[in-house]
Amino acid sequence: MTNVKLWNNSYGITLIVFMSAKESDLKIQAQVILDAIAFTSFEQCQPLNRRFDNISRSPGIYAIRHKTERLLYIGKAQNLRSRFSGGHKAFL
Repeated sequence: MTNVKLWNNSYGITLIVFMSAKESDLKIQAQVILDAIAFTSFEQCQPLNRRFDNISRSPGIYAIRHKTERLLYIGKAQNLRSRFSGGHKAFL
């Protein structure tokens, strides 16, 4: 089972998260993320709050995109919420 979630914030940052039950889905995950980055507008994303409490604690691959600029970062995390609540260099 796979799942894509999208959030945005007032600074023009979009966070795209792809969660999967299988580690073997990495190629598929990467393609889904790239498609989401390319074809999803900033306005279609859910609001991203400062506490990141609306992000899953699941493992997953994520991408961070600026509203008007470009892709800022692609990464993976064992706990997505912890990855962002602890700070992320893309938000500096």
